[in-house]
Amino acid sequence: MTKVIKTQAELYQVRHDSCVGWGDIFLICGKESVRVTINSDYGTYSHNWTHCGGDPKEFLTEIDFDYCMKKLTGYKHYVPAPEQYPVEVKRCIIESRREGELTKDEARKAWVDMLCTEHNEGDLYYKELIDHPLFEKVFSDYEYLPSATKVSPRCQDLWDKVWNPFIGLLKEELPQKSEVAHA
Repeated sequence: MTKVIKTQAELYQVRHDSCVGWGDIFLICGKESVRVTINSDYGTYSHNWTHCGGDPKEFLTEIDFDYCMKKLTGYKHYVPAPEQYPVEVKRCIIESRREGELTKDEARKAWVDMLCTEHNEGDLYYKELIDHPLFEKVFSDYEYLPSATKVSPRCQDLWDKVWNPFIGLLKEELPQKSEVAHA
């Protein structure tokens, strides 16, 4: 037999005067657990923390950006940073030259060709690097192709414009909760 149970959730609405950066944060708190669902300008996020080790709201006020975003995004809070790819290519060319894999002329050719590709990112960029005659001497293998990442701007904006104001309110609520418990 299937059961349907109705329960209460708390809704925290974050709004800014500019109408940009809104977020609705739903919490379902247990004794030491919390389910968080966020609908926002920056996407939809959720996670269920089953063991917080104490008060779930206090737990939420203490977690850092990286841990929080790992959980809310399923480890998808980093995105490619193609603007950093040339730095990685230069590093590989210099390293290959120092290790004697490339001659001076080959290093110069790799430098010119691999830093002046037609495409700057994506599959076509990688194809250009892989098809280059010096690919193996510069990168050795596919795993050393440029792969720089950065924090997703959407995650950073969610943190700055929705999560931090929400946490500020939670911190204000916490002392009130403990005062009521002691009264």
